[in-house]
Amino acid sequence: MCQFYLLFCQFLTSDILPVAMQNVGIALLTILIPVVLFIFSLEKEALFEWDKIVILDKVIEAKNLLVSIALMFLPLFFWDYNSLFFKFVLFLIFTGGVVYLIKILFNSYRWIKTVEIKEAHDPTNFRDFLRNKYLEEINNLPEKEKVWILTWRKDISNTIYERNLIKKFTANIDVLVKNKNYDLLQRYLQNFFAFVDKRALYDWVIYGDFFGKLLEWYFSFCVDKKEQKEKESKNDITYFEAEAILSRLIEKFVLSALQKGTAYLLFEELKKKIENKDAKCIEKLFIRSVCRVLFDNIADSQERYDIWEHYFPKEWKTTKETLEDKANFISKIWLNQFFQWAQNRIWESKNEFDKNLDEVSSELFPSVEPVLWAKILTLLMRPWTDNNRMKSLVEHGPNFGYASRIMVGFFESEEKSSEQLHERIKSQEDSTFELALTLFKREFTKEKLQSYIDNLNELKYNEGTREEARRKNFIAIFEKMISLLEPKKS
Repeated sequence: MCQFYLLFCQFLTSDILPVAMQNVGIALLTILIPVVLFIFSLEKEALFEWDKIVILDKVIEAKNLLVSIALMFLPLFFWDYNSLFFKFVLFLIFTGGVVYLIKILFNSYRWIKTVEIKEAHDPTNFRDFLRNKYLEEINNLPEKEKVWILTWRKDISNTIYERNLIKKFTANIDVLVKNKNYDLLQRYLQNFFAFVDKRALYDWVIYGDFFGKLLEWYFSFCVDKKEQKEKESKNDITYFEAEAILSRLIEKFVLSALQKGTAYLLFEELKKKIENKDAKCIEKLFIRSVCRVLFDNIADSQERYDIWEHYFPKEWKTTKETLEDKANFISKIWLNQFFQWAQNRIWESKNEFDKNLDEVSSELFPSVEPVLWAKILTLLMRPWTDNNRMKSLVEHGPNFGYASRIMVGFFESEEKSSEQLHERIKSQEDSTFELALTLFKREFTKEKLQSYIDNLNELKYNEGTREEARRKNFIAIFEKMISLLEPKKS
């Protein structure tokens, strides 16, 4: 033990030691400087623009780097003191600085060595580990906002890692919504919205997680609205700006679902999140962000068959049963929005086939006969002048509803097939008349229907022309309606 003590004393008092300490410090700095420069040259190809912040904060640890350098070189300035204990303390300080600098070099090596594959995600990825750690530790709100801006403006082809970022971002938003920090919330949502087209919304996990949160935030906003009205006008403006961006984001996600194959999640989340929510809030949600987007885009969706047949809730469609169900207010929202949307399209029509109106008018009303229904809607919604309503209807037919529904089934014979086909069409036509007379009681009174017939009888066209065929067809339609309005004989 004494021998070791003597050797250690000789080591501390050696003239070579301070020179060696100086050389070690210079050598480590000589290695560190090109390594740092090399890392920042790699950063140009980094996944995120804010990697340089992570490098400074978590790899190089810039805040502590100067301290570690000071710990290595300051002891040399006081080394000439004769106290053996003081030299021992100085050597420990030097050793601490060396260890810390070696740790920085080791982290730098791990950062450089990490290989990032865009299509895959490795949970042990050192860069991702440091990025996550940095995101979790940021307490400075302006700095955190800047990081999210730099994140969302980048294309992130690694969808698994993007899922992780989305979860962290939505957790941040949850806190802002809970604290009613509408000013910062508005900026967070605006920054995300600005680059939402770069997000992997085709990924079911990303879409489901974020869309579900959007709906939660929306209803939270709706509940807070009464309280917000009582606050100062500046907060009112910030609140409504945040709400507007939130509505636009929901609209964007509805459109994305129709285009990128996540329609199932769209309707699952909608059904789940609107349960037990305020009716006015639900109505506002569908009017502002859902109905019109679906009407305008579903005809181009590759999932349109599955949407109407499996995803779109049957109780949201318009049938005699949903009309009679007074508790089913959502189907009424879709119905009213359809009428407004359809009227605008019919008003603006240029006699070109309207595939969107054709699609929605048929599928939102599953019991109607599409051709007959198109004629009724056109009659009610097309503008006319100088009492030429019937003339306009005859000479310019509907620009949608060109074909009846496809009949699928097994028939024993051609005669049986024709008979069953006729029965199905008649059943659809009966349902169409029943629905029309229920929805448009004021327009289809016996007096008005008779006036329509009288106007049609005044029109003259050559036999065999398209106009004459239309005129006779509309007379038959109105006569059928009058017969249905007649009291049934007991």
